[in-house]
Amino acid sequence: MTGDWRDWRPAIWLTMLGIAVMLLFRPFYFGAIFIGAALGAAIRINQRRRPAAAAAAATRGRKRAPRS
Repeated sequence: MTGDWRDWRPAIWLTMLGIAVMLLFRPFYFGAIFIGAALGAAIRINQRRRPAAAAAAATRGRKRAPRS
């Protein structure tokens, strides 16, 4: 299913992991690795969603030929 918040789950989990690492370990910038990975994942998710949304919009716009 696309177009739902569930598409963003990997980025959300990586962000939460990055924050947890920042809070638990010293030096705190070790968590930046996970924050950066979350940003990269979010960019890739957004790139995948654009063509899927365009394809879905194109199929919704088509009308079926009337049956004779």
